Amino acid sequence: MGKADQLAKRIFQEETPLATGHRVAVDVPPEVPVGALQPDGVVRVVSAPGLAELDAPWCRLRVEATLDAKMPGDHLDRAALARCELRRLARWVRHLEGDPAPKEPDPRDFATWIAAPHVPQWMRDDVARGVLSLERVAPGCWRVGPGDHETLWIAANELPLRLDLVPFLVARSGAALGEFLLWSASHRGLDWTVKVVKDLDMTTEIAGDILRSAAHDEEQYAIKTELTRRLLEAFPAAANEIREKAIEEGREEGREAGLRVAIEAFCEALAIALDDDRRTWLATASAAALDVRLTDLRAQRAWR
Repeated sequence: MGKADQLAKRIFQEETPLATGHRVAVDVPPEVPVGALQPDGVVRVVSAPGLAELDAPWCRLRVEATLDAKMPGDHLDRAALARCELRRLARWVRHLEGDPAPKEPDPRDFATWIAAPHVPQWMRDDVARGVLSLERVAPGCWRVGPGDHETLWIAANELPLRLDLVPFLVARSGAALGEFLLWSASHRGLDWTVKVVKDLDMTTEIAGDILRSAAHDEEQYAIKTELTRRLLEAFPAAANEIREKAIEEGREEGREAGLRVAIEAFCEALAIALDDDRRTWLATASAAALDVRLTDLRAQRAWR
């Protein structure tokens, strides 16, 4: 199982109680041990009072929902939807065969939830063909029909950035993922965000989207600077590569120019085009982040 899948399960288990005021929990149940039928999680009601007052999707939960979390790069084809429905069906069958068996079983109590970056095109095509129905019941929440229970496709890229939706927002992709990570750095803290980034199955495109996300005001600018510094600490190979590039170019251009190269290399990692005022303001922070302080450089042989 990939790190991203483990991340999704961990975030759902850790964040759902906080997001819902401890009204909802997410389990990874042992009662369906068969690999093909084991869901990513089962979202179940722990305390019903007040649940209806929460925003979607939480308020739509009756008893439980079989959850599949689809991270960026995962298959979002028809089979993915069918597998989640099959896992939900296995739990429904187990409920019907319970001891004692339910007197008035209600399939609406057992929902299907799929959290994914977006609604796939094949689903919209099937709607056009009359195979499926697709109803937007809340921002980012799409009810898939027909059916005797609710199948909810939760499109993370469409969800608003809110703390109660953090378990779903981690499934975002592309620029929306970058936007979420910068938002989480200020709302959940840099340590939390760096831990999430380290567990993601990163690609160069995702990394670029994180750093290219807009951050115009000074507070967000400072957060972005600090986040990049922490990421450079978490991935020392990248920091060393930038440092070596700056030193190599500094050998040719001298101490002052070398420091400028270090600053601009750091800013390039941030994907920020600096004006003169911000370049001056960021000089100390950039040099510190890359361990290229001018006083240290004077002591290095390469800069003599």
